Amino acid sequence: MPVTFNNEEALKRRRDRETPLETAARLRAEVGIELGKQAHQPLSRQVYDELSGED
Repeated sequence: MPVTFNNEEALKRRRDRETPLETAARLRAEVGIELGKQAHQPLSRQVYDELSGED
């Protein structure tokens, strides 16, 4: 149980320190992934509708 508690505490500290966008940027930098300009633009509603099966 102590290991789980330590992991949960570490995750909580990281959540308090980083936003989800910052976490994603950090992980991309760690593995060497660079986003192009197109990746910074949101997808259209139609794309989400197609993914969910709605027309």
